[in-house]
Amino acid sequence: MAIAEWFTKGSNVVSLGALITSIAALTRTWSTSRTAKKNLRIVMRQEERRAIEPQVQLLQSKRKVDSDSERYSYLIHVGNPADSGNYVARAEMVIDYRSRDGVPATVKIPAERVRNEDVEYLGNEPNLEIPVNVSAREAVEGWVHFKFTKSLMSEQHVDRFLVLMEMGNGATVSVESIIPTEI
Repeated sequence: MAIAEWFTKGSNVVSLGALITSIAALTRTWSTSRTAKKNLRIVMRQEERRAIEPQVQLLQSKRKVDSDSERYSYLIHVGNPADSGNYVARAEMVIDYRSRDGVPATVKIPAERVRNEDVEYLGNEPNLEIPVNVSAREAVEGWVHFKFTKSLMSEQHVDRFLVLMEMGNGATVSVESIIPTEI
C-alpha cells in the first residue's frame, strides 16, 4: 500500500506541476499577444505617417505675354509632413479648354528650366529646380515656369489651369491655378 499512496501523491504533484506550467504558458502567451498588438499599432501609425501626401500650395502666379509665347510662372510651396523624405520628380501644367467648335480638349505642358536673369521680374524667391528633394517634415519653395506658343491657345475658351506635381513615390498632387498677375 505504501507504493500506491506514493504513486497517488506523485500523480497529484505531477498534475499540480502541469497546471502551474499551463498557467505560466497561458500568461506568457497573453502578454506576448498584447505586446504584438501594441507593436502592430505602432508600425501601422508609422506607415500612415510615411504615406501622407505632400501638401502643394500656389502662393502667387504671374503671366508674361511675349510676341510669340506666353509664360506662366507659379510660386509653389511643397510641404512634406511625412516621416520619410520624398522629392518632386516632375511638374506640368494642364490646360483644359474647348476648341472653337466646343470640343473639350486638354494639353499638358512640362515645366521648363530658366535662368534667374530671364525671370528677374519675379522677385527674390529662387526657381524651384525640378527634380527637387523634400526632406521629411520639411518644405521647399520656389518659382516653376511653363512656356508655350501663343498660337496654342489662341481663340480657345480655357476652362481651367491645373498644376500637377508628380512625387518620387508615384503620387500625383494637383492644385488649380489662381488667376495670374499680368506682367
